[in-house]
Amino acid sequence: MIKENILVSHNQIIIRSVPFNEDIQKWNEDSLDKGIIWNKNYIVLDPLVDDTFGCWFLIDMTEELLPSETSIRSAIIPFEVTNETDLSINTVSESVKLYKNLAISIEEQQNKGIYFPLNTLQSYRFEEGSYSMLFEICIGKPTDDTEEDEVYYRFIFKKEPYPVFKVLKDDPYGWNTQFSL
Repeated sequence: MIKENILVSHNQIIIRSVPFNEDIQKWNEDSLDKGIIWNKNYIVLDPLVDDTFGCWFLIDMTEELLPSETSIRSAIIPFEVTNETDLSINTVSESVKLYKNLAISIEEQQNKGIYFPLNTLQSYRFEEGSYSMLFEICIGKPTDDTEEDEVYYRFIFKKEPYPVFKVLKDDPYGWNTQFSL
């Protein structure tokens, strides 16, 4: 599992596999009500927590999408990896790049808030294609050395030919099992 401690701000988390596009991630009344801007290869999510805060992003690729018992929001979201070298999970200030780039200095990029965990983890490769992405907002202990409960986010990918959006758990913030995109 990939674990990165990330600074979340401006009420958004962006998952994309195409270059940054400010126009795609502009919120409107409908997307604000839903808490999501969804495009097949560019998703913007409301983290549900206001202000700026540090938290863990837990990222994995599995054969089975199992929700966490600690989740307060849990949904499977269709996502397409269009371009492997643009695949990233981002906040306004930091990025987790989900591809290898051996030409960069890891330390130099980390100082800029850009993380390349796949440069050192050999077991992951996100190929182009369709995925079901389990997105969860959780409250609990995200790592073994965490002493107190805190908010953390899970992004679990499963390669599938025909992913379908599905809310797995009713939450008090507007998502329920009847919610659709």
